[in-house]
Amino acid sequence: MSSKKLANQLFREVLGNVDPKKFLPEIVRFSKDKNELAIKDYSLKLDDNQPIYLIGTGKASPTMAMAMEEILGSRLHSGMIIAPPDSKAELKTVQMLIGSHPLPDQRSFESSKTLLNFIQSIPDGSLVLNLVSGGTSSLFSLPQDKISYDDLRSVFSLLLQSGAAIQEINAVRKTLSKVKGGQLLQYLNHTTLMDIIISDVPDDDLRYIGSGPAIAQEISYESALKIIEKYGLNDKLPSAVLSFLKEKLNQGAGFKTQDFKNHESFIVSSASIVAEKFAELTEQQEYSVQLIKPAWSGLIDDFEKHILSHLNKALEKSSTKMAYVFFGECTVEVSGDGLGGRNQELALRMAKHLRGFDRNIIFMSAGTDGIDGPTDAAGAVVDQNSYADANKSGVDPDAYLSENDSYGFFKHAGGHITTGPTGNNVMDLQLLLID
Repeated sequence: MSSKKLANQLFREVLGNVDPKKFLPEIVRFSKDKNELAIKDYSLKLDDNQPIYLIGTGKASPTMAMAMEEILGSRLHSGMIIAPPDSKAELKTVQMLIGSHPLPDQRSFESSKTLLNFIQSIPDGSLVLNLVSGGTSSLFSLPQDKISYDDLRSVFSLLLQSGAAIQEINAVRKTLSKVKGGQLLQYLNHTTLMDIIISDVPDDDLRYIGSGPAIAQEISYESALKIIEKYGLNDKLPSAVLSFLKEKLNQGAGFKTQDFKNHESFIVSSASIVAEKFAELTEQQEYSVQLIKPAWSGLIDDFEKHILSHLNKALEKSSTKMAYVFFGECTVEVSGDGLGGRNQELALRMAKHLRGFDRNIIFMSAGTDGIDGPTDAAGAVVDQNSYADANKSGVDPDAYLSENDSYGFFKHAGGHITTGPTGNNVMDLQLLLID
């Protein structure tokens, strides 16, 4: 098997190992005889007639909901989740609504209203299991009354293309929302609430996973306006959005959302857990493997340099088989009109750096959700010959790079990794193989 095929195979193998349908039953357990729910080391004794409801948002919500239906069986009263388009789930008790990603559209807004109405109908004292994963920010989206759907969608788009970090993006988004930044808690404080979370952010900070709808936190209009100014968006954002933020700032710097007593949050999977499994699987292929921590968060330009520094050190030190596993999410400031995502962009950039090496070097970057940007690819894999081979076949990598059209490049030159939506989302994985 070629090393490029091996990288592709290892990525698919790790996806199978971290499927929520497989690992959730090991973490969440329900004893029908004892009427007791256990999540990790935490256990909760239920009243005999206490109903259990399930809500969920995010790319992994369908697979998580399928697992929870099996765990709870007939004890689950009802539930509702919001999932991305083309999600597939065989659900018996839970209703699946469809939103959109990475930008909210009418589907997200209508589904979010329906889910909020469902939440408000849950009886006092019920147990609510809240399944949260990456993608929630777009799928579960309700703007403040003075912000139109079109304006909110425009803000999402501008922020995602600005190069801003996820923490900065969410700091702005939660000021414009009715449910982000812990604002969902006001609709659930009559229940016992258990958050079951798959983390897709660096450091697993609960405030930033899906914009933290059920995590109490500070919401600052002053911070939002500073971020907008930092990335030069003052003249690009809809005037109604800027007017809203300035009006709110005049009324006060911000506010803090309030938690309640019967509320616990549990991270059941994360990028670091998956990256460790990826490194373990790679090691089984007789590579000397280094897992590079912590999760990357920052500009793609800096991530390139970070990866290349490890490659250059490895080539200086040893001629043996080596591998490096990276994980996290980089941000891309988009200036071209092409199609792609951060993983394909990173792979194409690395193809340019790898050209000319006389050793077999493979680089792969792919999203664990199976979706890279607004494309049907998870990412791409390249080697030291990819750049030259493309040129020989009449495909100019530099032209595609200048237009941020990495998807178009790999569609013509080959190298796409296509898995389809995985029902999971724990950031991106990168693999550097040095044969």
